[in-house]
Amino acid sequence: MQASSLSLGSTKLLLLKPLLIFQHISHFSYAFKVCLRFLIAIVGGYFFTAVNCSLLSAILPLNKADAVLMSVSLSILIYTLVFIYAFYVKSLKTVWISILLATAAQLSLLALIKGWV
Repeated sequence: MQASSLSLGSTKLLLLKPLLIFQHISHFSYAFKVCLRFLIAIVGGYFFTAVNCSLLSAILPLNKADAVLMSVSLSILIYTLVFIYAFYVKSLKTVWISILLATAAQLSLLALIKGWV
């Protein structure tokens, strides 16, 4: 009696073992995705905010010192919004593409305004 229940129990363990591995992979995948969101929020948000700050200081219709002061003051709000956006959007690919493309677009506009091209 015990031998049959023992072999049945080991069969259940063998069948459940791949499922347990899948749970670990799924957990690793979730943690990796969260790390990628932090990466784009911190690094991508920094570059987005830096380019945005430079662009705002170039296009604001104020004297140079006031435009720089206004853009630096707004940069705190912009960085916070980009950080929130990185975790608000469901698709990780959408977050990466939107932040990188918006940064590239702002940088190209800044290059055109400043005459770097």
